[in-house]
Amino acid sequence: MYFPGKSSAHKYRQLLIVLIVIFLTAPFLRAGLGGLFSVSMLLYTIIVIIRSFALPRPLMTAYSAIACLAFGLEVSSSLNWVPAFNVVFALTSQAIFVIYLAGAVYWIGRDVFTTPNVTLDIVRGGISVYFLIGFVWSLLYGMVDTLDPSAFSQPLIQQESYLRTIHFSFTTLTTLGYGDIVPLSEVAQVLTNLEAIFGQMYSSVLIAILIGSYLSQRHSQPRR
Repeated sequence: MYFPGKSSAHKYRQLLIVLIVIFLTAPFLRAGLGGLFSVSMLLYTIIVIIRSFALPRPLMTAYSAIACLAFGLEVSSSLNWVPAFNVVFALTSQAIFVIYLAGAVYWIGRDVFTTPNVTLDIVRGGISVYFLIGFVWSLLYGMVDTLDPSAFSQPLIQQESYLRTIHFSFTTLTTLGYGDIVPLSEVAQVLTNLEAIFGQMYSSVLIAILIGSYLSQRHSQPRR
Protein backbone atom coordinates (compact mmCIF):
# COMPACT_ATOMS: atom_id res chain seq x y z
CA MET A 1 0.00 0.00 0.00
CA TYR A 2 1.21 3.50 -0.80
CA PHE A 3 -0.16 6.93 -0.15
CA PRO A 4 -0.18 10.23 -2.02
CA GLY A 5 2.86 12.31 -1.42
CA LYS A 6 3.08 15.79 0.00
CA SER A 7 0.93 18.39 -1.68
CA SER A 8 2.52 20.32 -4.51
CA ALA A 9 1.19 23.13 -6.62
CA HIS A 10 2.21 21.28 -9.78
CA LYS A 11 2.01 17.62 -8.77
CA TYR A 12 -0.19 16.57 -11.71
CA ARG A 13 0.93 19.02 -14.38
CA GLN A 14 3.56 16.78 -15.96
CA LEU A 15 1.25 13.77 -15.83
CA LEU A 16 -1.53 15.61 -17.65
CA ILE A 17 0.88 16.85 -20.33
CA VAL A 18 2.18 13.31 -20.96
CA LEU A 19 -1.34 11.88 -21.19
CA ILE A 20 -2.40 14.56 -23.69
CA VAL A 21 0.72 13.89 -25.79
CA ILE A 22 -0.07 10.15 -25.87
CA PHE A 23 -3.66 10.86 -26.89
CA LEU A 24 -2.72 13.32 -29.66
CA THR A 25 0.12 11.23 -31.12
CA ALA A 26 -1.83 7.95 -31.18
CA PRO A 27 -3.02 8.40 -34.82
CA PHE A 28 0.58 8.65 -36.04
CA LEU A 29 2.03 5.66 -34.19
CA ARG A 30 2.19 2.44 -36.14
CA ALA A 31 4.30 -0.71 -35.98
CA GLY A 32 8.04 -0.47 -35.50
CA LEU A 33 9.40 2.82 -34.16
CA GLY A 34 5.91 4.23 -33.69
CA GLY A 35 4.92 1.29 -31.52
CA LEU A 36 8.12 1.60 -29.49
CA PHE A 37 7.48 5.31 -28.94
CA SER A 38 3.95 4.55 -27.80
CA VAL A 39 5.12 1.95 -25.28
CA SER A 40 7.93 4.25 -24.15
CA MET A 41 5.45 7.02 -23.46
CA LEU A 42 3.30 4.59 -21.50
CA LEU A 43 6.33 3.56 -19.42
CA TYR A 44 7.18 7.23 -18.86
CA THR A 45 3.61 7.80 -17.68
CA ILE A 46 4.04 5.01 -15.14
CA ILE A 47 7.30 6.54 -13.89
CA VAL A 48 5.66 9.97 -13.56
CA ILE A 49 2.79 8.42 -11.60
CA ILE A 50 5.18 6.58 -9.27
CA ARG A 51 7.12 9.78 -8.64
CA SER A 52 3.87 11.58 -7.75
CA PHE A 53 3.57 9.49 -4.60
CA ALA A 54 5.74 9.43 -1.50
CA LEU A 55 7.16 5.92 -1.70
CA PRO A 56 10.07 4.44 0.23
CA ARG A 57 13.03 4.10 -2.10
CA PRO A 58 13.02 0.24 -2.10
CA LEU A 59 9.32 0.18 -2.99
CA MET A 60 9.78 2.79 -5.71
CA THR A 61 12.66 0.77 -7.14
CA ALA A 62 10.57 -2.41 -7.14
CA TYR A 63 7.59 -0.73 -8.83
CA SER A 64 9.87 0.86 -11.43
CA ALA A 65 11.57 -2.48 -12.12
CA ILE A 66 8.21 -4.21 -12.69
CA ALA A 67 7.15 -1.40 -15.05
CA CYS A 68 10.43 -1.76 -16.97
CA LEU A 69 9.84 -5.52 -17.17
CA ALA A 70 6.44 -4.88 -18.73
CA PHE A 71 8.09 -2.48 -21.16
CA GLY A 72 10.64 -5.14 -22.12
CA LEU A 73 7.93 -7.75 -22.70
CA GLU A 74 5.93 -5.35 -24.88
CA VAL A 75 9.02 -4.46 -26.92
CA SER A 76 9.85 -8.14 -27.36
CA SER A 77 6.31 -8.80 -28.57
CA SER A 78 6.31 -5.81 -30.94
CA LEU A 79 9.67 -6.70 -32.48
CA ASN A 80 8.82 -10.39 -32.68
CA TRP A 81 11.95 -11.48 -30.84
CA VAL A 82 10.37 -14.66 -29.45
CA PRO A 83 7.44 -15.47 -31.79
CA ALA A 84 6.20 -18.41 -29.72
CA PHE A 85 5.62 -16.17 -26.70
CA ASN A 86 4.38 -13.01 -28.43
CA VAL A 87 0.80 -13.33 -27.16
CA VAL A 88 1.89 -14.23 -23.63
CA PHE A 89 4.36 -11.33 -23.48
CA ALA A 90 1.82 -8.86 -24.86
CA LEU A 91 -0.92 -9.93 -22.45
CA THR A 92 1.44 -9.91 -19.46
CA SER A 93 2.74 -6.42 -20.21
CA GLN A 94 -0.76 -5.07 -20.81
CA ALA A 95 -1.99 -6.61 -17.54
CA ILE A 96 0.85 -4.93 -15.62
CA PHE A 97 0.12 -1.57 -17.24
CA VAL A 98 -3.59 -1.96 -16.42
CA ILE A 99 -2.79 -2.60 -12.76
CA TYR A 100 -0.51 0.43 -12.57
CA LEU A 101 -2.92 2.80 -14.32
CA ALA A 102 -5.95 1.51 -12.42
CA GLY A 103 -4.06 2.05 -9.16
CA ALA A 104 -3.26 5.60 -10.25
CA VAL A 105 -6.94 6.20 -11.02
CA TYR A 106 -7.83 5.18 -7.48
CA TRP A 107 -5.13 7.10 -5.62
CA ILE A 108 -5.26 10.29 -7.69
CA GLY A 109 -9.06 10.16 -7.63
CA ARG A 110 -8.96 9.77 -3.87
CA ASP A 111 -6.68 12.79 -3.63
CA VAL A 112 -9.00 14.84 -5.87
CA PHE A 113 -12.23 13.85 -4.12
CA THR A 114 -10.94 14.34 -0.56
CA THR A 115 -9.05 17.60 -0.96
CA PRO A 116 -10.40 20.43 1.21
CA ASN A 117 -9.31 23.10 -1.28
CA VAL A 118 -9.84 23.14 -5.04
CA THR A 119 -6.70 24.31 -6.83
CA LEU A 120 -5.64 24.34 -10.45
CA ASP A 121 -3.50 21.28 -9.83
CA ILE A 122 -6.48 19.39 -8.37
CA VAL A 123 -8.37 20.16 -11.58
CA ARG A 124 -5.39 18.81 -13.54
CA GLY A 125 -5.52 15.67 -11.41
CA GLY A 126 -9.23 15.23 -12.12
CA ILE A 127 -8.67 15.55 -15.88
CA SER A 128 -5.70 13.15 -15.66
CA VAL A 129 -7.90 10.55 -14.00
CA TYR A 130 -10.41 10.84 -16.86
CA PHE A 131 -7.66 10.22 -19.42
CA LEU A 132 -6.28 7.32 -17.35
CA ILE A 133 -9.72 5.67 -17.25
CA GLY A 134 -9.85 5.78 -21.04
CA PHE A 135 -6.36 4.29 -21.35
CA VAL A 136 -7.08 1.53 -18.81
CA TRP A 137 -10.11 0.40 -20.78
CA SER A 138 -8.24 0.66 -24.09
CA LEU A 139 -5.69 -1.81 -22.72
CA LEU A 140 -8.49 -4.09 -21.52
CA TYR A 141 -10.11 -3.99 -24.96
CA GLY A 142 -6.75 -4.81 -26.50
CA MET A 143 -6.42 -7.85 -24.24
CA VAL A 144 -9.94 -9.03 -25.10
CA ASP A 145 -9.28 -8.54 -28.81
CA THR A 146 -6.02 -10.50 -28.56
CA LEU A 147 -7.71 -13.43 -26.81
CA ASP A 148 -10.85 -13.36 -28.98
CA PRO A 149 -10.49 -11.70 -32.43
CA SER A 150 -14.25 -12.00 -32.94
CA ALA A 151 -15.10 -10.07 -29.75
CA PHE A 152 -15.69 -6.88 -31.75
CA SER A 153 -17.25 -6.19 -35.14
CA GLN A 154 -13.85 -4.96 -36.38
CA PRO A 155 -10.31 -5.90 -35.31
CA LEU A 156 -9.13 -3.39 -32.73
CA ILE A 157 -5.40 -3.99 -33.05
CA GLN A 158 -3.99 -3.41 -36.53
CA GLN A 159 -0.29 -3.39 -37.41
CA GLU A 160 0.60 -3.24 -33.72
CA SER A 161 -1.36 0.03 -33.46
CA TYR A 162 -3.63 0.68 -30.49
CA LEU A 163 -5.37 3.64 -32.13
CA ARG A 164 -8.64 1.76 -32.54
CA THR A 165 -8.64 0.59 -28.94
CA ILE A 166 -8.11 4.19 -27.78
CA HIS A 167 -10.77 5.45 -30.19
CA PHE A 168 -13.29 2.84 -29.08
CA SER A 169 -12.49 3.38 -25.40
CA PHE A 170 -12.98 7.14 -25.42
CA THR A 171 -16.12 7.02 -27.57
CA THR A 172 -17.51 4.57 -25.02
CA LEU A 173 -16.27 6.59 -22.03
CA THR A 174 -17.96 9.74 -23.32
CA THR A 175 -21.02 7.69 -24.46
CA LEU A 176 -20.57 9.26 -27.90
CA GLY A 177 -21.01 5.89 -29.60
CA TYR A 178 -20.26 6.30 -33.31
CA GLY A 179 -21.36 2.73 -33.95
CA ASP A 180 -18.44 1.93 -36.26
CA ILE A 181 -17.20 -0.71 -33.81
CA VAL A 182 -19.66 -2.87 -31.90
CA PRO A 183 -18.87 -5.26 -29.02
CA LEU A 184 -20.06 -8.77 -29.89
CA SER A 185 -18.83 -11.08 -27.16
CA GLU A 186 -20.33 -11.04 -23.68
CA VAL A 187 -17.04 -9.98 -22.09
CA ALA A 188 -16.69 -7.06 -24.51
CA GLN A 189 -20.30 -5.99 -23.90
CA VAL A 190 -19.87 -6.03 -20.13
CA LEU A 191 -16.64 -4.02 -20.38
CA THR A 192 -18.22 -1.37 -22.59
CA ASN A 193 -21.23 -1.06 -20.29
CA LEU A 194 -18.99 -0.68 -17.25
CA GLU A 195 -16.86 1.97 -18.93
CA ALA A 196 -19.90 4.00 -20.02
CA ILE A 197 -21.36 3.86 -16.50
CA PHE A 198 -18.02 4.66 -14.90
CA GLY A 199 -17.40 7.59 -17.25
CA GLN A 200 -20.78 9.17 -16.61
CA MET A 201 -20.61 8.70 -12.84
CA TYR A 202 -17.07 10.05 -12.64
CA SER A 203 -17.87 13.18 -14.65
CA SER A 204 -20.99 13.92 -12.61
CA VAL A 205 -19.34 13.34 -9.23
CA LEU A 206 -16.18 15.26 -10.17
CA ILE A 207 -18.10 18.34 -11.34
CA ALA A 208 -20.36 18.24 -8.27
CA ILE A 209 -17.42 17.97 -5.86
CA LEU A 210 -15.35 20.67 -7.57
CA ILE A 211 -18.26 23.11 -7.69
CA GLY A 212 -19.27 22.28 -4.10
CA SER A 213 -15.71 22.78 -2.84
CA TYR A 214 -15.33 26.02 -4.77
CA LEU A 215 -18.57 27.44 -3.38
CA SER A 216 -17.58 26.31 0.11
CA GLN A 217 -14.24 28.10 -0.24
CA ARG A 218 -15.96 31.28 -1.36
CA HIS A 219 -18.40 31.24 1.54
CA SER A 220 -15.61 30.60 4.05
CA GLN A 221 -13.59 33.58 2.87
CA PRO A 222 -14.11 36.73 4.96
CA ARG A 223 -16.11 39.39 3.19
CA ARG A 224 -14.50 42.76 2.72
